[in-house]
Amino acid sequence: MRLRRIAAALIVAPLPVCAQTTAPASSQDVVISGVMRDSDRGSYRELPFDVPAGVTRLTIDVQGADHKDGTYLVLGIYDPTRERGWGGAIKPHIVIAETFASTSYLPGPLPAGRWRLSVAVASIRPGTVSPYTVTVHFDRGAAAQAITTTALKTGPGWYRGDFHTHTSQSDALCRSEPSRNPVPCPVYFTLKAARDHRLDFVTVTDHNVRSQVAELANLAPFFDNLLVIPGREMTTQYGHFNLLGITDFVDYRIGAVGAPSVNAMFDGARGTGAVISINHPEILTNENCLGCGWSAPDTDYTRVGAIEVANGGIAADHGGAFDDGAGSGTAWWEALLDRGYHLTGIGGSDNHDAIDGRAGSSPVGAQSPVGTPTTVVYASELSQAGILAGVRSGRVFIDLEGAHPGRVLDLTASAGARSTAVMGGTLRRRPGQAIRGAVRVAGANGDVVDLIVDGRHILRGQRRYVVGSDARITFNIPARDKLRWLRADVRTPDGKRVLIGNPIYVVR
Repeated sequence: MRLRRIAAALIVAPLPVCAQTTAPASSQDVVISGVMRDSDRGSYRELPFDVPAGVTRLTIDVQGADHKDGTYLVLGIYDPTRERGWGGAIKPHIVIAETFASTSYLPGPLPAGRWRLSVAVASIRPGTVSPYTVTVHFDRGAAAQAITTTALKTGPGWYRGDFHTHTSQSDALCRSEPSRNPVPCPVYFTLKAARDHRLDFVTVTDHNVRSQVAELANLAPFFDNLLVIPGREMTTQYGHFNLLGITDFVDYRIGAVGAPSVNAMFDGARGTGAVISINHPEILTNENCLGCGWSAPDTDYTRVGAIEVANGGIAADHGGAFDDGAGSGTAWWEALLDRGYHLTGIGGSDNHDAIDGRAGSSPVGAQSPVGTPTTVVYASELSQAGILAGVRSGRVFIDLEGAHPGRVLDLTASAGARSTAVMGGTLRRRPGQAIRGAVRVAGANGDVVDLIVDGRHILRGQRRYVVGSDARITFNIPARDKLRWLRADVRTPDGKRVLIGNPIYVVR
């Protein structure tokens, strides 16, 4: 794309303009550079730039406003019609998006046209020539959804998080201080609970709204080792589903005034890059839980990325016990696997009181704590893009007991010498080939591996124990056995399930 050339103009005094456009950091970036001199002290300089149509987030980075040489710049942003905020030199990185913005700045639509960065030269030392560079970056669609744009940790690994939480911006309640009255529970406490429970990431999925995103953006820098992923629980009369990694608007109403079908709603989120996850599909819909069970007609599951197979709200209603066996979220998920769909199983606490959550004292009754269950994702890095790509890959397991650093459940399988797959992958198997594999379990010494093949628990009578802190349990599936998928869980010796693994899919 042709670089837009911009000249800087001084608006307070007839000082010389010392700005030029340089090579862009990307094909659409605008880069403005120049110098401030001691004659600029007490003046304002306006640096205009053009915003193209369709932009939903812009990022402005200013180098030279850091006060190192005694130059102190105060920065203001104006769109074509109004002021969007002012911030001092301690805020040289500015983000403005439709639903969130850096502190001191206003979120809202980003109209196309001439914008201005207004620079107040609050202080500069005599004789100083202080260079500055302004880089303006534009994002649209999936690239504009992340609150935190850089990776908090680099390198591949297992990252632990919670994909389903609620705050005051929808229906979370907790008790006020010191009066102990039931009040909407502040967003801060959900992030604090995630940090306190040693999570790497958390997704806040308030019902149907986007108002939580602005608060998340302001709080995320404070919790700087916790990846905060924006999300939304779309609450319909036919069921609930999460959009993971989204700030844009998607209509949750099915009917004449909204989307004509749930598939159209799925399509409405496609351009954002969000992962679609169906929540607690096994719950009965009644007056206590409106539209909670999944009953959307003609659901196209090829549009869906994940199924919530372990929901903390269900566990809290049953004394902390997650459902298992017939009628459970796992059984609902496995029925779709039997039909050939590739859907990642994930979990979420569904927490509505991050402070208390205990029966008898919390205004919302018994709650599963933030991070229980924990979904553990193998990702290339701890970033929003990395975590969502990890969910799509399916190399994911669920720890029903919460975040346990070092605990791992993984699965590998091979058919012949040339076909190998890891958990979430697809194994290509020729006729007459046996399958050999291994379940890796770390941090669960003394527990038992449960290997499930097309819903059959094939090791149930063999008691394959985990021995040591990091063990490999091998298995063989004869060539004569037909199957579409296999996966592994881990249970205590008395049968309580503690880890849920995702499938390897088998095709011919």
